[in-house]
Amino acid sequence: MRLFGSIKRWLAAIDASGAAAIEFALVGSSFMLMLLASFEFGYMLFVQSVLDNAARDAARLIRTGQVQTSANPTSTFQTLLCNDVGSLIGCGNIIYQSLVFNDWTSAQTAVNTPPTRNANGTYVSSGFSPGTQGQIVAVTVTYNYPFFTPWIGGLVGGSSSTALLMSTVVFQNEPY
Repeated sequence: MRLFGSIKRWLAAIDASGAAAIEFALVGSSFMLMLLASFEFGYMLFVQSVLDNAARDAARLIRTGQVQTSANPTSTFQTLLCNDVGSLIGCGNIIYQSLVFNDWTSAQTAVNTPPTRNANGTYVSSGFSPGTQGQIVAVTVTYNYPFFTPWIGGLVGGSSSTALLMSTVVFQNEPY
């Protein structure tokens, strides 16, 4: 009798732990996927915030005339931009452009227009022109963010495992 009672208790324990394993497989995997996606999107928003800050700081050099009066305007702009993004993004992965516009209406196109692609499909800069006093300038800084988990990139960006992060600052140069 004792042996039968021990076997019965052991079988009951197996049944209960098996149900828990199945429940965890159903609920736990969904929870882990949601947790991973939360971390991925949180990090992506952090990178976007760093990119926005770097674009504003570098654009301020143009707005105040510090870039225009330097010996090498492009290098001055790029140095501050690279210092602001630090090792988080890496300077080689950033594409920037500074374009001059005649009026505010034409400058609006710069806000929604991503940089152009070359024949290989990689993004390239459309140029760097800091403008002069009183001119309207649009600075666009772009980073092609690679997802850590490619399936999230597939859900968000279609067939790509990257997302294009863009920060645009439009302003009128100050007198200097």
